[in-house]
Amino acid sequence: MFMGNGQTEMKEEKKQEAGAPEQTDEENWQEAEAPEQTDEKKIHWFHLNAKYMSVCRYTIFVIFAAILLYMLISHWHQTTAFVRGFFGVLTPFLIGVLIAYFLSPLTSLIEKGIQKTIAKGKKRKLVFILSMIFSYVIVLGFITIAFVFIIPQMGQSIQELTNRIPEVYKNIAEALTEFQYKHPELDVNMLNESLKDIVPNLVKTGTNLVGILLPYVYSLSISIVKFAINILLGIIISVYMIYSQKKFRYQAKRVVYAVFSEEKGDAICQTVRECNDIFGAFLISKAIDSLIIGCLCCIVMNIIGLPYAVLLSVIVGITNMIPYFGPFIGAVPGVVIYLCTDWESAIIFAVMILVLQQFDGLILGPRLLGQSTGLSPIWVIFAITVGGAYFGVIGMFIGVPIVAVLAFLLDKLISGKLRGKKIKALEAEH
Repeated sequence: MFMGNGQTEMKEEKKQEAGAPEQTDEENWQEAEAPEQTDEKKIHWFHLNAKYMSVCRYTIFVIFAAILLYMLISHWHQTTAFVRGFFGVLTPFLIGVLIAYFLSPLTSLIEKGIQKTIAKGKKRKLVFILSMIFSYVIVLGFITIAFVFIIPQMGQSIQELTNRIPEVYKNIAEALTEFQYKHPELDVNMLNESLKDIVPNLVKTGTNLVGILLPYVYSLSISIVKFAINILLGIIISVYMIYSQKKFRYQAKRVVYAVFSEEKGDAICQTVRECNDIFGAFLISKAIDSLIIGCLCCIVMNIIGLPYAVLLSVIVGITNMIPYFGPFIGAVPGVVIYLCTDWESAIIFAVMILVLQQFDGLILGPRLLGQSTGLSPIWVIFAITVGGAYFGVIGMFIGVPIVAVLAFLLDKLISGKLRGKKIKALEAEH
């Protein structure tokens, strides 16, 4: 026992000589009684737990969002009026964003051409400004040509069609009489009476079209002036947006990387870039494709000698923006017009549209559009149907790229969820 006590004293003396502080019984008791480190924080008498506080924050957010959604739906008329007024105030900015979105690729293309051929990498700022000016001059030149040459010819074609309505009515009446003579068992008197009521009103409306429109235009003079001001402001805003696009892109990236981690920020920026490529590539390529088809239609109709070339070519070019169904929708007015005047011209026009559609679908479209959407035909038809049902012609135009972007995002989300999972059923069908 004495030996043990002596050894213990010698060990304590060695610890003190080594500089180790001697622990008292009180300190040992405090170490034994010290609580483990937790996520709780004590404020006076209240204990905060990080996990439960996070759950509380999410719960409060969900409740607040549900109340807000209920208030918006229960006061739907006020909500729609507010949204309509809000977008009315933002109309110049929306127009500016739209103009900048379409002119920015043209500006970049002109800038690359000038840098390669003339500037050789020098004076980049001056070259960019000149490219902006050239892009606006090109677009304004197309608009000027449309107003100076195309629109007057369209008006002339409409006037010619209006003047030919009595002749068309006479031809239809004779055809119905002949049809009734050959098929006496069928009653076409109701159709004759409908024609007698419709055609005179149509002639009167077409003849007095200018007189009907003038008072309407005068009554909407304030709206027209407001629309012109919005267009002017939109052009000015678009110029600033194109000029400062790099700054806007940098500021947007700052916000993304401030909110998310670097890895997630890279993924978000890459996804936004790919969505923009899908949406913009389709709209711009389809617009160029439709312009080429409209011009070809006008040239071929003039060569063949078909009347109303400009009017019908504009209709064909605009409706060609609608995938698959566009060329056929654009062909309907021309076929109907020619059937009322000359059935041989109707057949020639229908064959010409069919040839143009094949040329567009097999040669021109794949070269311009490529795989810009990646949608199967069933999804294209779905996008056109839903977009046209809810948003009319504009919905049919932009429905396809919107569905393409949504399909891309959904595919990216599903691929991310499946990454790392080895599912035999999927591997067998792949």
